[in-house]
Amino acid sequence: MSWLKKLFGTTDSSAAHRAEAPAAEATRAPAAPSAEAPTAVVREGAPRIAVVTGSTRPGRNSRQVAEWVVARANQRGDASFELVDIADFNLPLLDEAFPAAYGNYQGEHTKAWAAKIAEFDGYVFVTPEYNHSTAPALANALSFLNAEWANKAAGIVGYGSALGARAVEHLRGVLSELQIAHVQKTGMFSLFNDFEDFSAFKPTDLQAVSVDPMLDQLVAWTVAFAQVRAGELEAAAV
Repeated sequence: MSWLKKLFGTTDSSAAHRAEAPAAEATRAPAAPSAEAPTAVVREGAPRIAVVTGSTRPGRNSRQVAEWVVARANQRGDASFELVDIADFNLPLLDEAFPAAYGNYQGEHTKAWAAKIAEFDGYVFVTPEYNHSTAPALANALSFLNAEWANKAAGIVGYGSALGARAVEHLRGVLSELQIAHVQKTGMFSLFNDFEDFSAFKPTDLQAVSVDPMLDQLVAWTVAFAQVRAGELEAAAV
């Protein structure tokens, strides 16, 4: 049986352009944090980093991957990591009359989203690969805001049939335009090897460690960009 037929019950090639995992995922238990690695104590003044889901569709994998990233990242102790689920904000297809760069947000959903994103010093974006690109829901959520993203650092975790590599590369272009400094290292997971039945996230040891270098870079850059936003680095360069 081909992987497309197992995923979607069909061998039609058009299935390859649908979402990366079946809606049946909702009945699966999410990957649990390791009981052997409790949350570390975070020093006062440590950066706050949001782990942002990349999908809102029913049966998505993104939430459980993001939860796993939060649990692993919070074992470090050099930053605090919090899950931010874009599904909780009920963002419609971009409906603001003014460009986000104006900061003239009209919708209550936009104002709530902006307030939440402004709380953080950095981000991890968890993106599935849809149609050789990042998920539309994530691209839409990013487009609602501007200043809230600027001069902050981000890491990316991708997953899909090709480790989410094409989604990651497309997402980097969007982040650059928003003045989000995206680190080079990337967490990458295979739909074939890191998910049971393409739905329950159970990462292999090999791929689980892929997030660690990304987090190392992200925390360092997040600290540095806090100085950029405070004007300290510009003052030192004069």
